Amino acid sequence: MARPLSFDHSEVLDSAMRLFWCKGYANTSMKDLTRVTRLQPGSLYGTYQSKRNLFLQSLDHYFENLYQGIHCILDSEEAPLKRIRRFFDFLLRQVKEDKDQKSCLLEIPADDEEINQRLSKMFLKIEQLFCKVLREARGNGTLASAVKPESAAKMLMSGIFGLQVYNRMQPNQKALKDIVSSLLSILGNSE
Repeated sequence: MARPLSFDHSEVLDSAMRLFWCKGYANTSMKDLTRVTRLQPGSLYGTYQSKRNLFLQSLDHYFENLYQGIHCILDSEEAPLKRIRRFFDFLLRQVKEDKDQKSCLLEIPADDEEINQRLSKMFLKIEQLFCKVLREARGNGTLASAVKPESAAKMLMSGIFGLQVYNRMQPNQKALKDIVSSLLSILGNSE
């Protein structure tokens, strides 16, 4: 009888996620994955079946952790626009601490419909959280009158990705802070 595998799935998914994040999906080999997860090829294949399945599980794990962090920031008692400001301050700290200037975990084959649908659902969930907070700001009169919560939520999502791309091209913390200030000034007064 084979002995049961004993390893922490969360740690394996974290390690795989970081590798996919740094190298991208296409440039990550199973050999790379066995090295960073410290699992033998048989254990890796036995548990995750394939690189693609490990990527999907890593993606779900990454998103769940990301969403929990975003939810903690955006679903608090603070004023709505302050919460959004605090989220972007958190994002700027993350970008600053990213010494590896990781490529993107989301660099995947463009024609992979399953992964793209999964990502769309994930991003929509975050966008809906932004929209909820922006509606609260509308309700308390702090959202600029011309701003529609639905459109502003989409703008904030594009701002997240834009900051990451800009940081890869021209890492400059002051420029990133200026971009965030301009982005958030459209919403209204967060003070």
